[in-house]
Amino acid sequence: MNFDRLKLRHLRCLALVGQERNLVRAARALALTQPAVSKTIAELEDIVGRQLLVRRRRGVELTPAGEVLVRHAVATLRGLREGLALALDQPQGEHLRVAVGALPNMAAGLLPDVVASLSRQEPALRVRVVSGTNAQLMAQLRQGEIDLVVGRLAQPSAMADLSFVQLYSEPLVLVARPAHPLAGRRAPTLDALSVHPLVVPVHGTLVRDTADAYLFARGSMLPAAVIEATDTSFVLGLLRRTDAVWFAPKGAADAALAAGELVRLDYDTDSTEGPVGITLRRTGEPAEGARRLIEVIRETARRRAPAAPP
Repeated sequence: MNFDRLKLRHLRCLALVGQERNLVRAARALALTQPAVSKTIAELEDIVGRQLLVRRRRGVELTPAGEVLVRHAVATLRGLREGLALALDQPQGEHLRVAVGALPNMAAGLLPDVVASLSRQEPALRVRVVSGTNAQLMAQLRQGEIDLVVGRLAQPSAMADLSFVQLYSEPLVLVARPAHPLAGRRAPTLDALSVHPLVVPVHGTLVRDTADAYLFARGSMLPAAVIEATDTSFVLGLLRRTDAVWFAPKGAADAALAAGELVRLDYDTDSTEGPVGITLRRTGEPAEGARRLIEVIRETARRRAPAAPP
């Protein structure tokens, strides 16, 4: 093995492929193309002199050598990031640091209140908020890039070595601007919905799967015009200008609903309810900044519990 050729990008790529067991999903999480991921893995196999992956029709499997290297790659990346964080903390030990991954329902709803509250308690607080899909954030959490993730429970396949603390449950909701043709209509049909553009989470996310299942179970399909988006600011801007309908986690739309910018359409979506909470690594104790943030998240969620969906 020629260690001089080994780079962190090789380890990070292998760690993501090992987690996803799929080159396309790993490429998406890494913001790379699939050929770039394949090339990086091929380089790593050449460096170690062993085959690490076996490509199957529905994804990839790790060879025994690949399984061993993935475990050590994840541990190495996590240890390096934790070491760097500790080193950065040394000269400015008075600062409380935390990096949190936020899914749209938390980024637009509960998390701003949490950070504002903690900032008042900790004047030297340094918070880094990272957005992304569930898969992307879980990968960053597992590798030590972030301390915790707040939002909906991820798919079981993404929860290896991770733990989840539930705060509450919430459904998906269908919302639109107050002047929308379906606003105020009692129990409109899904056929009436299908003539309008539909904004949904990106493909491959648990929330998107839930939205698709809701429509399929009622004999409906996605309309011809579909916009995939996770950025709440973009979606709100789009809904102000068009008759698009947003199929969103309730927490992502709560602020706009309370402000009267959006209205909830009269569709029964109770079946889409899912757990919302905090995801952490199973191993190791949270650092002080993460621990304090978790305390305030729990306190804020408890205060808001009466307004939570039934």
